[in-house]
Amino acid sequence: MSSIVFVAVDDTDIKGSPGTGHIARELAKNLEDLKLGVSLGITRHQLLVDSRIKYTSKNSSKCIAMKTDATVSNFYEPSLKFVTNCLQQGADPGLCICRKEDVNDEIIDFGIMATRAVLQKQDAVDLAKKNNIFLKEIGGSGDGVIGALAGVALRRKGDSGRFIELKGIRDIHGLVTVGEIKQRTDIDYVQNVQGKVLDNREIVDSKDWLRPSLFHEKAVLIVEPINGQNGERLWLSIEKGVGDKWTNGNK
Repeated sequence: MSSIVFVAVDDTDIKGSPGTGHIARELAKNLEDLKLGVSLGITRHQLLVDSRIKYTSKNSSKCIAMKTDATVSNFYEPSLKFVTNCLQQGADPGLCICRKEDVNDEIIDFGIMATRAVLQKQDAVDLAKKNNIFLKEIGGSGDGVIGALAGVALRRKGDSGRFIELKGIRDIHGLVTVGEIKQRTDIDYVQNVQGKVLDNREIVDSKDWLRPSLFHEKAVLIVEPINGQNGERLWLSIEKGVGDKWTNGNK
């Protein structure tokens, strides 16, 4: 019977190196190549930005969701090996792996707190041990375990974060109808900022960069109206492109 396994990473990069988003995408591809499952997308989760927290760019963690028939323990060794091989001197990586159903309310509360407060590494380690969740320091201070545990928590919570990888989203260019977006990608639906779901005939200016939000455990593209060159109504994602540099880790 298939289950969903979360694999979250944080603090894998330093300035000028491939970002954590890039590493997460390569890790997901590696796990698929090993026939461990099929990626259901990778989400970026914004954590607290504070001068007391060491981070490279925006202090966000990344979480892969894998649909799999394998046991969660089958993910431990290949994931650990992959992230270890990507280790940058000066980075403080953390890796967390668990089944979706293993993320309880206590862990979700930890993830929420990571968006609001400065947390301690030992708190993450103790919480993971208490709940029998795989959480590993990979190098440096190992403080990335905080973001890694928060990543699985926020992915499980299901209503905060942005997809940086999802089937089809990098193949959409220019003007496209809502119907085409739903047909060509794994985006579940498109809605405006007021929450109204758009008709399939509505036209979205993709700007060659579609990154849906994680909303009620769905991939939802949230858009706002704009005027086209001829005055026609178009829609534009509220998630704006931030470039394609490795160092931002968020693309």
